[in-house]
Amino acid sequence: MVYLTGRRIGEYWPLREAYLDTRFLFKEFGEAGSGVWLPQLFTTARNHNGKVIPVVSLHDILGSSGAAFPLVAAEGCSRKYALRVESGDIIDPQFSLHIRNALSRLGVKAEECTLLLDFCDADFTDAEIVAEIVRAAFEDVQEVANWGSIVFQGTNYPAANPAAAGGYTIVPRNEWRAWRAAIKFDKDTSDHLIFGDYAADCAKFEFKSGGARAIRHYRITTEDGWLVVRGAKSGRDQIVMRDVCQRIVDSGYFAGRTFSSADEYIYQTAQGSNGPGNEMVWRGINTTHHITRVVQDIGKVKGMQFASLPVSDPPKQLSIFADGDADK
Repeated sequence: MVYLTGRRIGEYWPLREAYLDTRFLFKEFGEAGSGVWLPQLFTTARNHNGKVIPVVSLHDILGSSGAAFPLVAAEGCSRKYALRVESGDIIDPQFSLHIRNALSRLGVKAEECTLLLDFCDADFTDAEIVAEIVRAAFEDVQEVANWGSIVFQGTNYPAANPAAAGGYTIVPRNEWRAWRAAIKFDKDTSDHLIFGDYAADCAKFEFKSGGARAIRHYRITTEDGWLVVRGAKSGRDQIVMRDVCQRIVDSGYFAGRTFSSADEYIYQTAQGSNGPGNEMVWRGINTTHHITRVVQDIGKVKGMQFASLPVSDPPKQLSIFADGDADK
């Protein structure tokens, strides 16, 4: 399983640097054997063209699994590690000491690391309040060390599906709003405080067993929210997901076929020429569209422009009858 996980990481995200957060794997593979399976995971991913940078929390490196992480430094990448701190860590009076101890155990300098300011434990109900906290945290961590880069990370997406069966809802992207508000106090801050999120998802990952059926829905990231369109409880996937996709296309929030390959897939599913997909495909569509949206959103902040994706309609079956002959 460790080999398969590492291989998939390398194959699905090859040749480009990617931060790999393994905290969700410790329950699966165990802390006791992390000195064996963690290096194997990173070695396998790198052997399959993955340029993976380990994400390490203060709890990880200062805890029982800390001995494994110095074995997986990303050599030849722009950063050797990403050190993840939660907003609650920063208010600890011993925060600076913990940071110094963590860097010492990893055997690296702060300049060789990205600092992830992870606000997964924050309430994003009021984006302006969060922005003030982010600003203060950004200033605090800059005083502790000279980091290679600093990334803000958070999510306002709820843990439970917010849409009723057969319905839809819109969830505000308050982590995006908070970051936008936080960078306004300095025109250059967007270059120093990078935006990050949990894609179209919450910060809690629970892998349930028992074969429960996946909720048939899509989460479409808009400029300031998520449009969550949920399918009916009953019916074949082909019918239910075609209806979901048609409602997205008709919603007024559809970014268009040329926005991303995910949007083209949604359009083709609505037309009945693609889909319906499965749980893995639906999550992939959510993520592909979301990443495209966030990259373009950040690009707008920096004055960038993006080309549209070329699309083409699938070939249609020609009738074997001449016009007017089909009813004879």
